[in-house]
Amino acid sequence: MRGRSLLWRLANAPSRLRIRFYLVLFAAQIIIYTVLYHTFYPQWEGRPLTWFDALLFVLETVTTTGYGEQLPFRNEATVVFAIVVMLTGVVMIFMFIPLLLAPYLTTIIRAAPPRRTPYPLDGHVVIVGYSELVRSLVDSLMIADLDIVVVVEDEAVARDLDSRYRPEVYVVWGAYAEPSTWRQVSIENASTVIVTERERTTASVILGIRDMTAARIIAIVDDLAFDRYLRYAGAEYVLSPKNSTGRILARHAVLRPVVETIYEAIRLEGTDIYGTGTDRSLQLVKVPIMSGSPAAGKSLRELALVETYGVEVLFFWKGGRFVPIPKADDVIDTSTMLFVLGPAAAISEMIDREFAHDGGRDSLAVVAGFGDVGRAAYRELASSGIASIVVDQKPYDVTEVVGNVEDEGVLRAARIEGARFCVVAVNDDDVNIFTTLMARNLNPSLRILARANEPSSVDKLYRAGADYVTLLPAIGGQVIAGIILSEIAGILLDLPDGQKVVMKHRMRDTSTTVGAVEVHSGVRIVGIEGAGRSVIRPQSEDLILPDDTVIAFGRNETLKRFIRLM
Repeated sequence: MRGRSLLWRLANAPSRLRIRFYLVLFAAQIIIYTVLYHTFYPQWEGRPLTWFDALLFVLETVTTTGYGEQLPFRNEATVVFAIVVMLTGVVMIFMFIPLLLAPYLTTIIRAAPPRRTPYPLDGHVVIVGYSELVRSLVDSLMIADLDIVVVVEDEAVARDLDSRYRPEVYVVWGAYAEPSTWRQVSIENASTVIVTERERTTASVILGIRDMTAARIIAIVDDLAFDRYLRYAGAEYVLSPKNSTGRILARHAVLRPVVETIYEAIRLEGTDIYGTGTDRSLQLVKVPIMSGSPAAGKSLRELALVETYGVEVLFFWKGGRFVPIPKADDVIDTSTMLFVLGPAAAISEMIDREFAHDGGRDSLAVVAGFGDVGRAAYRELASSGIASIVVDQKPYDVTEVVGNVEDEGVLRAARIEGARFCVVAVNDDDVNIFTTLMARNLNPSLRILARANEPSSVDKLYRAGADYVTLLPAIGGQVIAGIILSEIAGILLDLPDGQKVVMKHRMRDTSTTVGAVEVHSGVRIVGIEGAGRSVIRPQSEDLILPDDTVIAFGRNETLKRFIRLM
């Protein structure tokens, strides 16, 4: 065990320590061989040998240089000794170069991440820090012709990001406390600065840059209790993706009589990014299929939503599986979430007649976890008239069962078996997955709405039995992107297959056709809204007029071309 422990520590030691160990071992090998050769050569060969000649022999043998003054050997023992010295010497040298020296030299000569942007920028977006939220944000911003700069303090992270995003995104490595870092990213010319570090670091960064730039500063925090302090420091917006995530989870528990679009669900409190529209305006809406809904068990052909209401199902989720191209024979059930496009008034009528269910306002919900996400969900459920029982390890001034959400007895005490909804909102994906498994087992008809922090947890939560899962970092990225892109385009929906649904206003003063835009950009246009008209399923020959608003979906590169054409 001691030998294994020593070898393990040596293998995982820093490069400098491993090189020192090798040099000591190599020197010991030379000394031992020199002593042995000096001792036995006179006995084997019958000739005297000085210490210098012994050392010279060993070095010539180990380095494979060769020797002549001591040849020929008369005794086979001398030959065997020479062979052993040759083999061990070669092994030592060839082990040293690839295993120790090469990685060390690679580390020394490897290029450092960029310290500045390649040239001065203007009107760009600067993002401070990197996380899964930033990944989602960058992906959303890449539909527009915006220069994006990501600044990080960690050299390894900066190097990884630079290799991942180059040349679409500029990555700069620098200390946040150094003013030179911000000058090297042209902070004075930036249009927006987003700070995503921990609250203390965020406050320090904002205070350090606010006199260097007139850019809009957005602070992303875990706890909205820091809102007023960061605004005082200089932030124009202070956002918490947890608040929006909780509201979205709760809104999937009921079908509201008022149509709510996806971008309305994630908009900031008191901030209307895209406008509210009219009853005739096209809306993209999520419609969950609840237990007791008249639509459950029917096919899309039987529902005939386009023929009856002028509303089209663009995509849907079913049992955690995304279906990008719905077919008429597809049957929907209570694990289905429809994404429909149509006039607001028509969608409201459709929901009332085809999807409404009884028992919504008198139902019981269990909120597992009462952090920021759980509190937001609790408030949203209360505003819809749904009574909730909270489960958390800390006591709060609400109807609550204090205990572990992974304890079956605690869940039973919270009346999980008689509940209609369960919001799983703990800040730990593993806990959420296990809680979802338990809740589904205790109440098979329960509608479970869960939160995830990591993309890898989304599919696991669906397999555990969740009806709807929202990825917290993705929500945060979409909210921030909505603010930055509000004058360029609106991202209505981020699809799981890498595509996005966007809404773009026609800025050119000339008309074009749907077919021309689709051919030149590669997007699919699904709706057009203009003065006195709303069109879904537009044909190739349909015109796009000046000031029309067009809804299309595609991948980043195709959407970027679409935005340029519009």
